Amino acid sequence: MQDGQGSFDDLLALCPLRAGGFIVTVFGDVAFPGQAELWIGHLIDLCSELGISETLVRTAVSRLVAAGQLSGTRRGRKSYYALTPLACAEFERAAQVIYAPPEERAWRFLFFPGGHKPQVLDQLGMAALSPQLGFGPARGAVPEGALAFTAYADGAQADLTAMLTQVFALDSLAQDYRAFGVLADAIARKPSLSPKAALQARLLLTHAWRKIALRDPRLPRSALPDEHPEPVARAAFARTYLALCPSAILEENAILRLDETQIHERNQALAQRQTALQSSRECLSE
Repeated sequence: MQDGQGSFDDLLALCPLRAGGFIVTVFGDVAFPGQAELWIGHLIDLCSELGISETLVRTAVSRLVAAGQLSGTRRGRKSYYALTPLACAEFERAAQVIYAPPEERAWRFLFFPGGHKPQVLDQLGMAALSPQLGFGPARGAVPEGALAFTAYADGAQADLTAMLTQVFALDSLAQDYRAFGVLADAIARKPSLSPKAALQARLLLTHAWRKIALRDPRLPRSALPDEHPEPVARAAFARTYLALCPSAILEENAILRLDETQIHERNQALAQRQTALQSSRECLSE
């Protein structure tokens, strides 16, 4: 496979990109472990062969700086960018969703006397049962202004699954997971990828997965409807991601700016990420 936009036309047809969202994926997947700096020239080069122009990259980076997600540093004539501490905290939470399989948890009802904000429930993977009541797996801290009730399902598993199907948009998510499976299969069939192309393919894979995973309620596998494609899609993501890593990491090492401390932190973070992905890949055979 030769580097170049034409090499990715089939993948881009399955995963259209917007500059801002894709650059968030780049920093989360590539620069976040070890909190590395990335030269904007390397970012432009990564994006150009994926149909994102230099102008779009610079505009998106400027907006992310203004939003407090990125900070910039001049070193000579070059501009480097890194995640801000606030963004790192957000990316840490997102990484737990993107790379690790869901855990079996109790259920939680959240009561908001003054009414809830949709984004609060979305961040927790919870559904709104009413303007004051949210429901979903018990994860994360109880939001300020809410009263939490922890519960355990008591009854037929089929009835619980039927309830969850009504509360969460599982049918819509199922369609997205099946479409993701087509993309993952297309990426897995790409032969002999160069380090740069492997990194670009992995970023496309992660970007498509991130868009689904971050709006999934992350229900335990036992509570999903029969034949729901989430476990298969998650295993495909983990399998394909891990297969691309040995080559992609060579390109990452070439483009990231890291000191010795960051290299150590990065190696630890990558090891944890790969362990989580191994769990996702293996859970389908349990």
